[in-house]
Order: sequence, then structure tokens, then C-alpha cells
Amino acid sequence: MEHIVSTGYVNAISQGKFFFIPWDGPIQRMQTVQETRRQRVGMLKKKYVKWSALNDALGWEKTNTRLSQIHSGTLRSDRGTPYTMGDDTAREIEQKLQLPDGWMDTPPSYAELHGTSDPMSKMNELMTAMEPEMQYQAVRLVGALAEPTQANGTSGQH
Repeated sequence: MEHIVSTGYVNAISQGKFFFIPWDGPIQRMQTVQETRRQRVGMLKKKYVKWSALNDALGWEKTNTRLSQIHSGTLRSDRGTPYTMGDDTAREIEQKLQLPDGWMDTPPSYAELHGTSDPMSKMNELMTAMEPEMQYQAVRLVGALAEPTQANGTSGQH
């Protein structure tokens, strides 16, 4: 616990008292590589519309069900575990579709999931291009815009 809170705070707490640490909600669990690959397969399916078109782009038989089974999490009848994608298949897909190395293993960005015209995607793109000091100013500005104002009798909501 001492690594999470300051030494001064730790020393100020009497023995047997509960620690109060501000909490912003549940800790987000990191996606596993298999979850990321499943998500990426779904993105490819959306791009190619049909499994047969994706298989064709990969040079596989059009009726190959491997990617469909991975995407849907179909249980293997011989093992009772879901179909997963191995490293060799992930690299093959990246190579054949001319995707960046590691693309299948990298969780998609907000813009990839929501589109580049989404306001949050645009904001992220702008913020990424700014120097750190300008990022802090932008955060303060957006924070001020987000606060409700009492001066004019409105709640700040539209």
C-alpha cells in the first residue's frame, strides 16, 4: 500500500483504520492477444463484407471457416475450447493483406473503432499533434467548457 499512496499519508493513518483512496471506478482489464485478434478479425470481416472475400484476399479457399470460427469463438469439438489464432496465422494475415507488423496483436485505436469523423477521434488526433504544454491548455479549455455555469442560470447541458 505504501507504494500507492504517499509516505506522509501512510504515516498519518492510525493502525487499524481503513485507507481511503479516491477511486474512479473499476480497473480496466487488459485485452488478451486472443481477444485482440478476434476483434481484428471482425474488423477485417467488416472491411471485406463476406468471409469468402476475406479468404480470397488471403489466398485461402473461399469456403474456409477458420476465421469465422475464431471470430465467433466457436468451441472445438475435439477439445471443448474456442478456436484461437496462432502467431503464424496472425503474421500470415498481416503479410498477405500488407498490414503493419504486429497489427493483429495491437488493440485497435479509438479512431479505428469509431471512425475518424467521430469528435473524440478528431480530438485525439489534434491532441497528439500538440506539444505537451499546449495539451495541458487544451485540457483546461475543454474542462472549462464541460463545467456547468451558474452565471447565466443554465446548467451547462444542451
